[in-house]
Amino acid sequence: MTRRIVAQQALAPYHPAEYLPGDRVPDDDQALVQAAGDIGTTIFHPVGTAKMGLASDPLMVVDERLRVAGVERLRVVDASIMPTITSGNTNAPTMMIAEKGAAMILEDAR
Repeated sequence: MTRRIVAQQALAPYHPAEYLPGDRVPDDDQALVQAAGDIGTTIFHPVGTAKMGLASDPLMVVDERLRVAGVERLRVVDASIMPTITSGNTNAPTMMIAEKGAAMILEDAR
């Protein structure tokens, strides 16, 4: 669709050029879908797949001490416990989760 739009005479004075996927990819849906999958990425770091929350939350996977609900002696100590993604990079919060998680594991082992 984008190729058809930029090929219109009204845009000719602006000399639009396709950067990616480029003219090496033929103008057919299957090739363009493949190129989109090869090129496409996200800048977001996945979080929340093992959401920390209250026992009353049906989406909760781990409690406040990072223990997996219904499974003894198993914890999740990574970015997946974040209920929502942070507004910045996830590196520092993940390191904080790891440090606090390690401390809780040591405390509970005593």
